[in-house]
Amino acid sequence: MRRLAWWGLCAAVVWAPLARAAGADDKAAAQAMFDEGRKLMDQGKYAAACPKLEASERLDPGAGTLLNLAACYEKNGQTASAWVTYTDAATASRDRHPDWAQRAEARVKALYPTLSHLTIEVPNAPNGVAVTRDGKAFDAGSFGAAMPVDPGHHVIDATAPNKKPFHQEVDVAAQSGQAKVTVQLEDAPVATTTGNGTDHGPLTTPPPPQEDSNRGSGMRVAGLVTLGVGAAGLVVGGVFGALAIGKKNEAAPNCLPDFSRCTTAGKASVDDGLAFGTVSTIGFIAGGVLAAAGLTIFLLAPKSKETHVSVLVSPFGASIGGAF
Repeated sequence: MRRLAWWGLCAAVVWAPLARAAGADDKAAAQAMFDEGRKLMDQGKYAAACPKLEASERLDPGAGTLLNLAACYEKNGQTASAWVTYTDAATASRDRHPDWAQRAEARVKALYPTLSHLTIEVPNAPNGVAVTRDGKAFDAGSFGAAMPVDPGHHVIDATAPNKKPFHQEVDVAAQSGQAKVTVQLEDAPVATTTGNGTDHGPLTTPPPPQEDSNRGSGMRVAGLVTLGVGAAGLVVGGVFGALAIGKKNEAAPNCLPDFSRCTTAGKASVDDGLAFGTVSTIGFIAGGVLAAAGLTIFLLAPKSKETHVSVLVSPFGASIGGAF
């Protein structure tokens, strides 16, 4: 506990001067802004002077600054801002500067009859409605009430769930000007959802389905290529089958009738015949399978408007042509 108290004391010793320094900086900046604002007011440049006095009031609030700011607003034609600021100045100076308070209250009474008003109505205000006036939130409790505003241009925006955004601009005249804006929130387009709740936006008529000609053409090409390879396999099987028979006939004079015993030349012919027979068998089997698969792929492919095919098989291979 002693150690905690010691650190607290150290923190207070360190931070107190820093806090005073920061406060002094704010006061110095506030004084500079105040002096600049007063100088601009003396030159009649009220539009430039008021923001300077606003900054001074934010940095170091004071009744004197409020009085000068209210006077700047009044000179600049911002009667509603002047009226509110004079009211604040009267409250802030009532205890220590009663003469300032009396002067501020006099200006409050003098300005009130000249105030301009803007009424914002929201008939049948939906749940979740949000209204802004000049970019600042407008309280729902003020709907339909004539509220004091500075004369000039004002922008009204409103939003609500499932409603189209509302936007309107209005000019309010000076010297007791009156204006009204009626917020009309129209229904937004109804979005359609699928069974899983996915929002697909406004309901539209889907386009008619179109034939995937590219996919069908690709399948037909693949089918024909496979069919061609299968046909080539069948040709190879036939060629080597013929060679195997030839080798058998060549071996016959050099072997017994049942080929159980052969001369050296006969045995060589028999071995070659067996090898050719094996290749022939593989060619027939593989060629038949590939040809059947290729034909199936070709027949299952989506049809195009014009399709014709030609297959040429020869002892030297197979070729495929056509339009598809």
